[in-house]
Amino acid sequence: MWSYPRALAAWATASMSKSSSFTALLGPRPALPPRPHSPLFGGAVPGAVVQQTYRMVPVADLEPHPDNPHCGDVDVIAESIEKNGFYGTVLVQKSRMRIIAGEHRWRGAKAKGLGKVPALILDVDDDAALRILLADNRTAEIGGYDDSTLAELLRGLDDLDGTGWTDDDLNDLLADLDSDIAIVSDTPAGARPAAGDDGQEERRRPRIDLDDDEDEDDLDDYGSDEDAPPPRPKAGLTADLLITLTAAEHDELNALLGRIRARDGHASTAQIILAALQAYAA
Repeated sequence: MWSYPRALAAWATASMSKSSSFTALLGPRPALPPRPHSPLFGGAVPGAVVQQTYRMVPVADLEPHPDNPHCGDVDVIAESIEKNGFYGTVLVQKSRMRIIAGEHRWRGAKAKGLGKVPALILDVDDDAALRILLADNRTAEIGGYDDSTLAELLRGLDDLDGTGWTDDDLNDLLADLDSDIAIVSDTPAGARPAAGDDGQEERRRPRIDLDDDEDEDDLDDYGSDEDAPPPRPKAGLTADLLITLTAAEHDELNALLGRIRARDGHASTAQIILAALQAYAA
């Protein structure tokens, strides 16, 4: 009687016989070339994901890299941890339990009394660890901000606690958004010299002659200087328009001008204000 085990054994014997015949005919299968070795990836092809394991690690089991050149602000990081909690991970070299990236976040965690921190344990050698440390520091520094968007985000918060930004930072940011607007002092300016050091006539913006009879007639129509509109400049001349703003209005005006220019390209302050007045009056 032909049983299943005997049939399976017969099939295996025949397969081995055929395999031996093919080997004799074609020769042994050529060996595959070894995969290129990289200390970064434990033998994997460069560009792949680094071998890493996530786990919670006691802060006392970690040590900073002795060659880390970066100096962070631990107080600011500790303030962020206090406000937002500890998020993300520190990168740790497996063989030495040495911090590759996130040293100052680890120090901030220690300052706040955390017993453990989340860590990614990387299986890399010393050379790879140093390269990752340098790359992590440097790549974080390269780049910049969309200042208009940043200012809008910061202004939308009730306070800046835990963000790493201060009110002074925001004020400086708003002031830099528009270089055309300057704070004008109410101290009378001194007289300008009629000629420069080189003897040439100093270039200056033509001013409006406020002594003209027509200007006086315009003021009479309104009753006082405060009610009257700015005098109209003569052909070929320009006029300065001084607007008195509170500090909050000044900051908002700067932010709005920055947003408009980021969206529509560079435009003069006069063009933007004129367009806004036209839209308001329509």
